[in-house]
Amino acid sequence: MRHMLATMGGFWRLLAVAICGVWLALSPAAAECVPPPELTEAQASAPAEYALGSTRSDRLGRVIAPVSVNGQGPFRFIVDTGANRSVLSQQLAEQLGLISTSTGEVHSVLDVTSAPFVQVESLRYQNLALGARALPMLQGSFLAGEQGVLGVDSMRGRRLRIDFVRNCIEIIPAQGAPRLLRDWTTVRGQLRFGHLVVIPARVADVDVNLFLDTGSNQTLANPALQAAVIGSVGQRASVEERTVAYTAGRPVVLDNAILVPRMRIGARGEITLRHVTAYVGPFHIFELWGLQDEPAMLIGMDVLSQTRELAIDYERAIVQFRFYPPDTPSVSFLQEATRTTGSRTR
Repeated sequence: MRHMLATMGGFWRLLAVAICGVWLALSPAAAECVPPPELTEAQASAPAEYALGSTRSDRLGRVIAPVSVNGQGPFRFIVDTGANRSVLSQQLAEQLGLISTSTGEVHSVLDVTSAPFVQVESLRYQNLALGARALPMLQGSFLAGEQGVLGVDSMRGRRLRIDFVRNCIEIIPAQGAPRLLRDWTTVRGQLRFGHLVVIPARVADVDVNLFLDTGSNQTLANPALQAAVIGSVGQRASVEERTVAYTAGRPVVLDNAILVPRMRIGARGEITLRHVTAYVGPFHIFELWGLQDEPAMLIGMDVLSQTRELAIDYERAIVQFRFYPPDTPSVSFLQEATRTTGSRTR
């Protein structure tokens, strides 16, 4: 049976954390995660379908959530919108006494490897059940010491909302979810490649397939994008220091980059993305998706962290952003081109 994992995230030299039930903070405490009144009402009617709680960040600003496995934990899981399958570290699987039941292919940014799979009876965030299924287990070095990856296989039919300011995530049913209107910008995409959301973008007159990858600290692009834009707006960016992307596989050395001064995101150019450095390479993940000949880019946390909030509806393939005010000095990457305040998203 062919098992596939498309995970693009990676950390930089974190120590392994394999202590059951310990939820260590690597970042300062954030403001309390308080649900809005409309969510509180919905949650009261079906509490098992809603989850809202605090997260932590690794050294590169990626989101780490406390996830319980088989009733034990919580353990440190990377919230990875670029992974189509959740993952356990080998150390955690052994700690829980899980035995490999099969092997399968695990696809990372750089290559494909064979990995053992273990049967997980219960995966939970707060009180929210995320399903029982076979998951691949990877050596801790592949996950840079973290204990697991929470992929989009856990988000089917749900809306994931990440608050980068307060360090909170919210996972709720997409159907009947409170609409995000005020100060939010909406972009429609497509569900492809194992429930990943792809949104349209444009650089100059070039169409680009865009992925949002909270599991990656760097923004990556394929050679097709570089070839398409280098003669118009793309420039080769200087790489002064050795940059490495750590993925669920071998580390990837990044030594070729382009600077994209301006990108319009959305079918109507709802968002303008400016001054993006994208590291270019013939990454395996683009070939896996059949995009080696089509311009494509993975937007990592170097860009996404410039927003206040991100919400992804995995039922309708809708992505929504909430930005800082335009005059905020820290806003250097992502800004609104037009507001969709009051627009309908259903």
